[in-house]
Amino acid sequence: MRRILNGFVFEGKPSDEFVMRVHHLGNGHKEAIIQRQYVWEEVGPVPLIPPEILDEVLAMREREAEERREANRERAARRAKTNVRRRIKAMGLDSMLTLTYRENQQDLGLVKRHMKEFVRRMRRVLGTREQPGVFSYVAAFERQSRGAWHVHMAVHRLPKNLPWGSGVKVKSWNVVRAIWRSVVGELGGNIDESRRKSWTKRSSGKIAGYISKYMVKAFAEGDDWSNRYSASSIELPKPIVVRFKAYALAELVALAYDEVAGGPVECMTWLDGFGDVFFLSTEGPPGAANGEQLRLQA
Repeated sequence: MRRILNGFVFEGKPSDEFVMRVHHLGNGHKEAIIQRQYVWEEVGPVPLIPPEILDEVLAMREREAEERREANRERAARRAKTNVRRRIKAMGLDSMLTLTYRENQQDLGLVKRHMKEFVRRMRRVLGTREQPGVFSYVAAFERQSRGAWHVHMAVHRLPKNLPWGSGVKVKSWNVVRAIWRSVVGELGGNIDESRRKSWTKRSSGKIAGYISKYMVKAFAEGDDWSNRYSASSIELPKPIVVRFKAYALAELVALAYDEVAGGPVECMTWLDGFGDVFFLSTEGPPGAANGEQLRLQA
């Protein structure tokens, strides 16, 4: 691969150094990613373009510029997908909630304002006006085929009943629906909730995978300036970062498994086609990994 910087061409070559990052996210979730490092070497100045092929070169550069813009969108989508996935795992969100419109509501800005008000009212129901309750969430926005927006939210499983009206306990499903409808008004709204049966069937990891997959679609369809997701504020644990030189990738994969896959866990792995990046995600019962001694040291 090549890059142009300040009029000079640089070529990237794979090195024998890898960086491993291990994320202990809590709630039984761990991730490890191993990436080969590249060394950039100066090739020389950008060559002069002969006049007879200038138009062709300019057209090629325009195509390359569009390819770079698309590559930047893909990288941004991957970053957002990773951020969404890790937030859901770190917060231990274990239930799904989808907010929809009856009308063909195509204003994303309005959707975001409605969702913000929905969260505010949910926190009031879970607490008081003076001391709002906790309602943690990560939300992704999706456009239906008809053009209308709806919201996919990862949340904590709600109690069976919630106070409503004069304080009478009502099934939480009905309370949440009433709150959403009170927010959207004449646009009409409905909700769909999928609850976790057990950590093996409806776990935070599976919900994280479901919500985060919308990031790729959102970046493909959305405006470059638009936020593709919304989430409660949380400070993610900092990863352990270790550099390795002259190690085979297989050796580092074994180290990653030793670090994050101890005990009864579910694993998800991914290896890129060049053998330069390896990803491992594990999930155990909530609390299983909390407080254990880390073997890798930054």
